[in-house]
Amino acid sequence: MAIVKEAIEKLKGAIVPFVCTSEVTVGDVVPFGSKMVGVAVSSGLTGESISLEIEKVWTIKAKTEDVIAVGDSVYWDNTAKEITTTDTDNTPAGKAITAKGASAGTIDVKINI
Repeated sequence: MAIVKEAIEKLKGAIVPFVCTSEVTVGDVVPFGSKMVGVAVSSGLTGESISLEIEKVWTIKAKTEDVIAVGDSVYWDNTAKEITTTDTDNTPAGKAITAKGASAGTIDVKINI
């Protein structure tokens, strides 16, 4: 009797392939599907395949007026190219690992959790 596997490992999962829908530069935050983000580890033009990192903690520019606490759910505003606490029309990015007051700055984000 043959054993049938229910799952076969394809990728380690930290870095995944992505086909660019617009030009991407290394370090860009890229919406990945409708519920995730990735950080580009290579650059590419529209239609080219690149690699996205979909794990780790990243330091990312945050919306100036947003007050963010450690543990808050944060979202990627792809138009403004920044992290925000506003979920409407934005892609879930992960959880804040550092806090930020209502002034310009960055926060550390554990992406996709």
